[in-house]
Amino acid sequence: MKKAIISLYHDTRRELEDGKFPVKLRAYFGTAKLYETGIFLTIEEFDHSYHEKSPRGRFKEIQISLKAIEAKGIEAANANKFFSFQKFERALFRNKDSITNVIDHYCERINDLEGNEQIGYASNFRCSMNSILSFANTGKGNPISVLKFEQITPEFLEKYERWMVDRELSRTSVGIYLRPLRKLYNDAIANGDINPDLYPFKKYKIPTGKNIKKNIEKDVMKSLFTIEVDDLNVEKARAFWFFSYQCNGMNFRDIAELKFKNLAGSYFSFIRYKTRNTTKEDPTPIVVPITPSIKSFIKKYGRKNGNNNDYIFPIFEVGMSAKERHRINQNFIRFVNQHMKKLAISVGIEFNLGTMYARHSFTTRVTRELGLEFAQEALGHTTIVTTQNYWAGFETTVKKQMAEKLLDFG
Repeated sequence: MKKAIISLYHDTRRELEDGKFPVKLRAYFGTAKLYETGIFLTIEEFDHSYHEKSPRGRFKEIQISLKAIEAKGIEAANANKFFSFQKFERALFRNKDSITNVIDHYCERINDLEGNEQIGYASNFRCSMNSILSFANTGKGNPISVLKFEQITPEFLEKYERWMVDRELSRTSVGIYLRPLRKLYNDAIANGDINPDLYPFKKYKIPTGKNIKKNIEKDVMKSLFTIEVDDLNVEKARAFWFFSYQCNGMNFRDIAELKFKNLAGSYFSFIRYKTRNTTKEDPTPIVVPITPSIKSFIKKYGRKNGNNNDYIFPIFEVGMSAKERHRINQNFIRFVNQHMKKLAISVGIEFNLGTMYARHSFTTRVTRELGLEFAQEALGHTTIVTTQNYWAGFETTVKKQMAEKLLDFG
């Protein structure tokens, strides 16, 4: 197996005022990269300390410092089974305590996600970290800031689950908080940071819970769509909800992200915000035909005109930071959910009619009438399994009709 070559390099290209030159750590693996060491030596000092086998006096002291830096570089290069400069730099610049500290891995991942403008995912990891820390600090006087990978055993996770349930949180919530932690373990093992034997999720299984999606039957959908309302906020929330339903169950973040450049005459197309930074291959655009009702909605609630990079709907503004867009999107979803709840009560629905029900209802109807494959393409799912998970199943009336036919042997 090809290995990286680590050595010290005396960079004599530019002499400093005191006649010294910087000593750099050199890593060669197909190409060479140099790293500052903070040590500056004359040509004589470097030759006598680094190249001689048994230097004396102050040259001996310099050699000890240089060899320590070189040894640290070799250790970092050998820390991973397969060398890459990215892995090498992680191992070189992180101390051992940081490498084995779960909290530092959380913070590093959160910073990376925020830097990549994946604010929602960063929030998921932050919530997971805070929950795990709250449990680990239970009964302790001084809050801890170090939690080693080796401390999180299957027994630790079983106790954490019971602690969450005792606080009246569902096992589904337990799963939501533990999946980011499992991701950290998988990455830490892949990067060679921890021993695979420390992986606790072989014996402990993350609870999945049963996500029961209530289907909205056709007659109720008709009532929601046609009932007269005198509250402008309810009317606006309903309009955006049904826009999502008509547009392939479009996620509300994708609605907010729509720009004039997405419009193309009789249709518009978009790449799901959720998959922009998570899909390695080029994601397939979702194409939505612009029906008369969709056209009317855009005319009523969208901006009258704009440049290609302007947002169609007055939810986001050009120049907003990723954190601002995330916050405003969450507030808009909250607005729709609150007013759809009022609408739902008016037609006799006993559960909160949130934004995701528009997507579930689209999926159920399209799956039933056109098949799973069509629904998969319309929703932009990479696998049909994901589409099946969204599908709520047949309507209650259809099940009743089938049950009545079971004893019809004629």
